[in-house]
Amino acid sequence: MTDKSSEQPRFVVEQHGRSSFYVFDRATGLSRYPCFTRRGAQKTADRKNAEHTTGGTR
Repeated sequence: MTDKSSEQPRFVVEQHGRSSFYVFDRATGLSRYPCFTRRGAQKTADRKNAEHTTGGTR
């Protein structure tokens, strides 16, 4: 049996309108870090996932 938390990233991008993207935290169920572009939200999600896997902040 595999661990689901290692298969899927904790932070993912959600769209909430035409040009409104948020980073959704699967662990807490909260959408945070609003961005106007999907690319900006994806950069934030990637950064937060990297911080989460290393266990610290910048």
